[in-house]
Amino acid sequence: MPFNYLLTNLLADVPEALGAVFLDDEGEAIEWVTQHGEPYEIKVEGAFHSVFKRRLGSPLESIGAGSLLAYELTGEHLIALTRVLSGGYYVVLVAERGGLLARARYHLERVARILEREVS
Repeated sequence: MPFNYLLTNLLADVPEALGAVFLDDEGEAIEWVTQHGEPYEIKVEGAFHSVFKRRLGSPLESIGAGSLLAYELTGEHLIALTRVLSGGYYVVLVAERGGLLARARYHLERVARILEREVS
């Protein structure tokens, strides 16, 4: 299944979404979509999340809590939702705050399950 199709539908399903990016373990963007046309910002955002993913995952594993599955970063104006996949892949959704967070989580999880099947 084309990754661009999945990410484009994710943006359509989450009206507040500004962009989404699917990345490998090193933070390299495999595919991305953005409402603003220029991919630079969403690709950089995704790359930063590779650092966050490693920093958040290590303590969880060291205390026996298992692997990091997902996390959210909330700023004054934006929220970034990250879902970690097998093989170190992950997907990041960036959206404006004020929307329905549960809707964003639901649609991100739906896309993550499909991506998981594709990369396994």
